[in-house]
Amino acid sequence: MGGESLEAAVTENSVDGWAVWPDREVRAAALRIPEIDLKSVLRVIGVDVAYCDSQGIAVAAGVAWDRKERGAVLSSRLNGKPPVSYQFGQLGAREAGMAAGVARGLVRDGDVVMCDGHGLMHPERMGLGVHLAARLARPVVAVAKNPIHRERSQTSTERGSVQIISDSAGIVGVELRTANAVRPVYVSTGGGISLNSAIELVLEASRYRIPEPVRLADQEARKGLSEMLGDSHSR
Repeated sequence: MGGESLEAAVTENSVDGWAVWPDREVRAAALRIPEIDLKSVLRVIGVDVAYCDSQGIAVAAGVAWDRKERGAVLSSRLNGKPPVSYQFGQLGAREAGMAAGVARGLVRDGDVVMCDGHGLMHPERMGLGVHLAARLARPVVAVAKNPIHRERSQTSTERGSVQIISDSAGIVGVELRTANAVRPVYVSTGGGISLNSAIELVLEASRYRIPEPVRLADQEARKGLSEMLGDSHSR
């Protein structure tokens, strides 16, 4: 950091307004987003956040992935401090403000946001994807590496295999195999996009297990955190 203090690095280009939103506001805002037609989507904005909890700092990163070019065309980072510590099932409260802050600098009309986390596939139907949809008023696809509950995988090992996941009120998402013979991911929506469109977009954007917009955003966030700390700390 060239002699710059860690506190200064966090303050510079930091996100304002990372405070936690009340649950009622989140649900209401996410429900108001109109459903997007996948044919009109040109880019996917992948977002992720890397943390160093011992220092109380984080780096949010966003990557604009172009569907036609099939690659990243823009990226951005923001530094800051998480508003709350991590608690199981509460990633939305911790990460949504940071992820939304970096996404706002990249997103434009017709984009879909994609995050590393759950959306409706959450005990309260209010995972990170729902929080992001509410804050951004944009369609959000949520892609999680693990299910909330450690169910045994039900899909076949072939790319594109899908297993619907439901709660007592109905369908909340799917287990999806994005590549042959790799572990599945768990896809749900945050708002503004159908589950079928979300599945199609995730498969389209996946070269490996994790869709490219999210995979590249994760790399960018970790790189930014490493540069800020001067080492390889990450969450």
